[in-house]
Amino acid sequence: MALINAQATMHYQLITQQAELEQYLASLADVPLAIDTEFVRTRTYYPQLGLFQIYDGEHLALLDPLTLDLAPLWQRLGRAGQIAILHASGEDLELIQHEAGHLPNQMHDTQLATAFLGYGVSVGFGALAKEFLGVELVKDQARTDWLARPLTERQLEYAAADVLYLMPLYEKVMAKLHESGKFAWFEQECQNHSARKTQGNDPQQAYLDIINAWQLGRRELAILRELAAWRQQEAVRRDLALNFVVKELHLFKVAERRPASLRDLNELGLAPIEIKIHGKRMLDIVAQAQRSEPDSWPEPIRRLVDYPQYKAELKRIKGMVEEKAKACNIPPELVASKKIIHQYFTWSWRMSDEERARSDKPMLLQGWRHELVGHLLAQ
Repeated sequence: MALINAQATMHYQLITQQAELEQYLASLADVPLAIDTEFVRTRTYYPQLGLFQIYDGEHLALLDPLTLDLAPLWQRLGRAGQIAILHASGEDLELIQHEAGHLPNQMHDTQLATAFLGYGVSVGFGALAKEFLGVELVKDQARTDWLARPLTERQLEYAAADVLYLMPLYEKVMAKLHESGKFAWFEQECQNHSARKTQGNDPQQAYLDIINAWQLGRRELAILRELAAWRQQEAVRRDLALNFVVKELHLFKVAERRPASLRDLNELGLAPIEIKIHGKRMLDIVAQAQRSEPDSWPEPIRRLVDYPQYKAELKRIKGMVEEKAKACNIPPELVASKKIIHQYFTWSWRMSDEERARSDKPMLLQGWRHELVGHLLAQ
């Protein structure tokens, strides 16, 4: 297959006026829509949308979110029966959920689709455009400032290419997926992927994500739980990345050492700006947590690797997964990454019967994964 250089002139409409957006959306064909986003996320908790790309196979538009109200776009994407085509959709879905308050009605991710065809779990768009379409994409604008205005012609062409070639890639991949007999599995996984983006983060559970939290005793964990919950809520309130509120390591040190004064915080190595803005609040949290009833303190965190059966069970499940994945020509990591296996262990070992009855089953025991390997786990 001869390679085509994607630098050739492409036709797109840059939309900056609300009337133009309304007119464009009204003209869209009733087909799956290829969409993509360009955003900046350096210091913020949420991604900041800089450009939205959309293509129906006939008309390609670049929407400027700095001048437009995108509510009509979100309404169109949420319409019954509408499919949104994305590649590596994770951050795009997070952005849409935050901006619109809901996700597209239905999502098809070409990265997930090609994983079900045996191409690996995280193959980039450029590699797939080259493989399926013979198109050589120049990926040189990803880290540019998408909030700057005016956007350069090169930025606009780069953004347009991502949806221009996504549509034909999608069509080719869908045809192969239907031939493979794995389309139903793919649709389930797209639904799972979307559902995870709508699940809120419980601030009271944020301490479990702090590295080395397992080293702390119950009193210190009670402090860390309240500190981590406060930091997450503060990050959301100020739209500031977690580590720009207080660094994770500093949060751990405060919980571990239980400081009682600003001088103590300084001696722990906290940044002067952290102490200036949040020092008194953190000291109040430490004092309140220490006064709380010991019965309310979290139980010690037992790492999964510390369970005696961990190594043997991990090896057994990995072996089972590799055998089944190879037979279906899909990557073992798609079936059961270490995170997915750990989720199953947590549900099996850490939860009581009552807790398991109240909670959702782990991913290995749901849908296509249960069909493939989950039903074998108890054997």
